[in-house]
Amino acid sequence: MPATSSASLALAARLRDLDDASVTRIIRERSISPTSLRDIFDLAEALLDPAAIGIALARQTRPTLAALVTAGEAESMPVADVARRLDRPVDQVRSDLHAALDAVLIDLVDDTVTVWPTVVAELAQWPQRGLPGSEALTSEHPPVSLDAVDDADRASVDRGAAERAFTTTTQLTEIVLALAEAPGRLLARGGLSLPDAKRLAEVAGVELDELPLILDLASLADLVEDDDGFTRATTRSDEWRRAPLADRWQQVAEAWVALLPVELVELLASRPLARWGAALTDFVHWLYPAGGDALDTRMARRGAQGERLGVTADGRASTMGAALLSRGAAAASAVLAPLVPPDVDQVYLQHDLTVVSPGPLAAHLDERLRRLADVESAGLAGRYRVTADSVTRAVALGESAEELLAFLEQLSLTGVPQPVEYLIRETAARYGSVRVAPADDGERGGARALVTSEDRLLLDSLLVDAATAPLGLQLSSPGRAVSRFEPAVVLWTLIDARYPAAPADGFPAPERPGRTRPVAPVSVTDPVADAVARIRSGSTVGTDGDDAWVGRQWELAVRGKLAVRATVRLPDGSERSFDLEPTGIAAGRVRGRDRDADVERTLPIASITGLEPLE
Repeated sequence: MPATSSASLALAARLRDLDDASVTRIIRERSISPTSLRDIFDLAEALLDPAAIGIALARQTRPTLAALVTAGEAESMPVADVARRLDRPVDQVRSDLHAALDAVLIDLVDDTVTVWPTVVAELAQWPQRGLPGSEALTSEHPPVSLDAVDDADRASVDRGAAERAFTTTTQLTEIVLALAEAPGRLLARGGLSLPDAKRLAEVAGVELDELPLILDLASLADLVEDDDGFTRATTRSDEWRRAPLADRWQQVAEAWVALLPVELVELLASRPLARWGAALTDFVHWLYPAGGDALDTRMARRGAQGERLGVTADGRASTMGAALLSRGAAAASAVLAPLVPPDVDQVYLQHDLTVVSPGPLAAHLDERLRRLADVESAGLAGRYRVTADSVTRAVALGESAEELLAFLEQLSLTGVPQPVEYLIRETAARYGSVRVAPADDGERGGARALVTSEDRLLLDSLLVDAATAPLGLQLSSPGRAVSRFEPAVVLWTLIDARYPAAPADGFPAPERPGRTRPVAPVSVTDPVADAVARIRSGSTVGTDGDDAWVGRQWELAVRGKLAVRATVRLPDGSERSFDLEPTGIAAGRVRGRDRDADVERTLPIASITGLEPLE
């Protein structure tokens, strides 16, 4: 027990110095129950629980485990001594130990490593559970190398891989665009709401059960994020979606390969013609000896993503996959670029109001065209359609009829057909025939929004239309109607009902629906974030002399029967240390037996400037 308590004190001190993001990550990765955490000491004790340690050890590679069992042979050991015992370069061992430090399995101070006693005890029990012991971890060699396969059909493999890379990058782009337009609502139990999941699956052209795999890739590349109960596009995604396709693929592939263990990347890079089958599975299980079912799940997910990115095809690396593993994402992107269709800068504009792109439209042109036309299909040959609603959208965003026609004239290989020109001019002319503004203070019934129109028939239609009935519009005078709802709500309800509504002069146009930051539903809470806030409020962050911090340390020492060295500030400003065996705490004072004087001392907590365990 004393050793465990000593480790808890040391670990708590380290955790206290971490930022909230790091503490949040640790709680999630170690599967700590957030409801049980009151302060930093509770977290330290939870992290040293054998179950939590087992979870962390399952995610460590064999070299890290070997460094742990070696360093655990002594109370503390310099990293250089660990490297010497393992006969490995110091820098490599230090890197392996930093992985254990991130998982809070060790303490690493002044290049000296201390493995928590409970970690040492957990590793000692591995052989009883059929897992490798210390000798196997430090001496056992990896399994047989991967077998090479015939490379005769390399061109065919690369074509298939490039096609999948093109398709996946296009799907990611559509998802990012859809989330930029309207964030997806998260459920309290996790995952997207079904309506939003169906919406994203439809725009991306994927099956509903495939969507999590694609969204995970987007998250890895920092293109989407979960925030305040919604999944939304990140600010980085704006620049990403405007880049050429090969560059977009490069960023995603770089994020994907960064998650693979260095040892695995080195193995695959050294055998570009090998088939990734059972032999690869054997190697990964050797590398993560305690991985279990969770490891198999991660392998399956990363493998499926690798296939979708074109890194692999038919169970082996494509040429760009081999380049990614051996020379990096930029080299792989250079291999991919000539294998995917080049961007085009012109389209076919047809009399039926459709726009057909003979290839992937350049990103900046695609973005402008999406303001004017709705996307019917994206991919190799994009298809768009100009509608009254889409033209209204473009005009609402500041485009004039002349600007839109000039853009299409430059973009189209077939000119601007008469039906398209007529639709744009007629819709632009009608835009704003209904105006929405804040209601005057004198309006009746506490009205908040005022709707005006010189077209009496159009205004009469608004008053009886079932689509606008929820607004409760009431005629206040000829050409004027009022609503108790906010002007922005009224405006966008009218637009959604396909009326040519616009903000009145002097009333700034509200953001389009979905571009504003939605308020998270009350039911969506993050228990881990709540726990971190609770930890911070329960553990004073500051110097070691903080009363709450010292008091909690003393309680832990009493419970664990742990001897401590207490540094006390005396009335004259000097400091003195006492080696004490804590016996109690009450009323702002602590009690403990002085080992040297063999008397019980009572010290005010406010005078204690530091505590450290003697063991």
